[in-house]
Amino acid sequence: MRISIWASLATALALAATPADAAWHGYFNKQGVAFSFAAPGELKGEKSTYHSAIAGERNSVVFTSVEDNVEFKITIVDFPGRASDEAALLKEASATYQNQAKVLLDEEDARIESTYGRKVTVDLPNNGGRSMSAIYFKDNHLIQLQATVLPGGDSDSAYMGRFVDSLSFYESYIADGATELKLPN
Repeated sequence: MRISIWASLATALALAATPADAAWHGYFNKQGVAFSFAAPGELKGEKSTYHSAIAGERNSVVFTSVEDNVEFKITIVDFPGRASDEAALLKEASATYQNQAKVLLDEEDARIESTYGRKVTVDLPNNGGRSMSAIYFKDNHLIQLQATVLPGGDSDSAYMGRFVDSLSFYESYIADGATELKLPN
């Protein structure tokens, strides 16, 4: 009898967790640089400007979504002909991300497949929340995934790691039914 009660409780808990997991979707991009990742909710894209001391102002595209008090953001910056500046651009992007924040983790040799980058977790100033970022440079593009637990949210949310660790550069890893990111005109 006890086993069936525990089994029923475990099943109920698993079913209760399913709706949150079902909200995650696969996304992919094949324009400029091919990559895929998973995120909850619907991503909204907009054009933006990326400021680089090394390479000047660059056009960028930012996709965002907010779910369960966590903001998910991916920024794609085109750096044509700057492959030789990869290390400096990664260092600059991570320094900008860490600026005025309390660094909790700085993994300088983060790796996805054969691409190296950087993974950083910070507590934002003025109780602005906790944020985790993965920054990579691939095919003349800076790609930054950033998940930020907003004030009042669960600063230990597993959603941050799930998001930044979902990035892949292999087209074969694009999930069935994944949505192609439409870059804003």
